[in-house]
Amino acid sequence: MGRVAVLGGTPSDKSNLIVGLALRQARLHGSIFCLDARHHQQIELQLRLLLRQQTHYRYVRVSGDVSAEIARSVLSVVGDSLSSKSTPAPLLLCDCLTETLDWERTIQFLLKANATIVEILASPAALTFGRYDTVLLMREPANTADALSRAAGRKVSVENITQLKAGEAWLIHLTQVHYVKFPRIGDEESKLRS
Repeated sequence: MGRVAVLGGTPSDKSNLIVGLALRQARLHGSIFCLDARHHQQIELQLRLLLRQQTHYRYVRVSGDVSAEIARSVLSVVGDSLSSKSTPAPLLLCDCLTETLDWERTIQFLLKANATIVEILASPAALTFGRYDTVLLMREPANTADALSRAAGRKVSVENITQLKAGEAWLIHLTQVHYVKFPRIGDEESKLRS
């Protein structure tokens, strides 16, 4: 899938998305690494209880900078998963990390190694044109939905963003826009309409 940016949503929406993606990856016996700069306790608790040893979870400093030690850990997990060809591509879940040149180089290396990277962005300003194959816009109140719509090139209207419910989003992949409904944890179905 490549690199996915996620904008909008409540803290709970973001946490549910991360946990849901991790659970799906675990069912496929794939490697999961979660870097959490938002420090939302729900994520850590659910990942540690539901997935136990299947997930690598690390807090990132409050500044959101990824240390060299953490980057090495991520590279190690990805390297280990690439050696077993029967598993799906590794999944890296990044929650509100700060962009640095060194971390961006690591991300580019991971993408070349076929990793899937899902980044919860701290603000619409973090959405850099051309960096992401896919953008996921989650619900947001009217006073902040305009910034999300602008960041996504107005491919989704403010009204469409504000009308989303929990577990729903607009998925923008290159030039196509789709409405998506996330499966509930434990539910295997999702809905997609163009």
